[in-house]
Amino acid sequence: MESKDLAELLLGLRKEFVKIVLAIIAISSVFFTFIVNPLINMILSDLFPAELVMSNRERIIEISHELNNISEILVNYVNYPSEANRTAALASAKELVRIAMELTTSPILTSPLEGLLLNLKISLAAGVAFTLPYICFISYRILKERTEVLKNVEISKSSAVWYIVLSAILFIVGVAYGYFMMKFFIRFLYMSAISQGVVPLYSLSEFVSFVALMLIIFGAVFQLPVIMYFLVKNNVVKYETLKYYRRHLYVAFFVIGAVTTPPDVFTQIMVAVPMVVFFEISLLIIKILVSPAQS
Repeated sequence: MESKDLAELLLGLRKEFVKIVLAIIAISSVFFTFIVNPLINMILSDLFPAELVMSNRERIIEISHELNNISEILVNYVNYPSEANRTAALASAKELVRIAMELTTSPILTSPLEGLLLNLKISLAAGVAFTLPYICFISYRILKERTEVLKNVEISKSSAVWYIVLSAILFIVGVAYGYFMMKFFIRFLYMSAISQGVVPLYSLSEFVSFVALMLIIFGAVFQLPVIMYFLVKNNVVKYETLKYYRRHLYVAFFVIGAVTTPPDVFTQIMVAVPMVVFFEISLLIIKILVSPAQS
């Protein structure tokens, strides 16, 4: 896209800016009021590895008792001016032990506003996501008028409905697949941290944001067949071009997996392999459904 086309696209979007902003605000408000808290609770209930912590609870209790005994010994050797101060210090030490045990079985907040900001961020992301089809439609209409590549692209209402429905279905399937895989993935990361001799204390915002990012990635990956079919069907990209750059795209998929996941091979493969599989499925669908003249 040339700079002139980009400028005209932004100009066209500016005319629809008020409608887009109002739609985002309305959807985000509904999401913030009714959906975001149950959604976060569901993620924590299903995906946070509390049961792994509970399986080591005997070890945690044993360590807490040792810490408690140490705290009593230390308090007895501190020169407090009165018995009341000594008792208060001992009570504080025991409370710290109790809090430390609780922190290992649930996410933590690193700032007073972290929970509220997380709700706002998720609600805003949902507002943008649900408004995105309208933004894409406006962008397509503007670019079709001004860009030679899209001059011959014709999308009927029935075709647009099918594209949207199929895209939504594939996105939901991708999110469901990602949600199922995240159960094993997060447990793997937790056990990996334990094997390194550290106690994983997950921030609520970072934990939920990480899960949401991974689910969005999986949802986007599962839409590859629709995107590639649309591009080849409308002569935006040639089938032979995609086939020629297949190996280059494989490398790009693994790079995306490395950038969007923690630095371990298991998670990179978990993201990259579905992208490769769906790319090959997309090529097969295009070969079957698109005529040689179009591809």
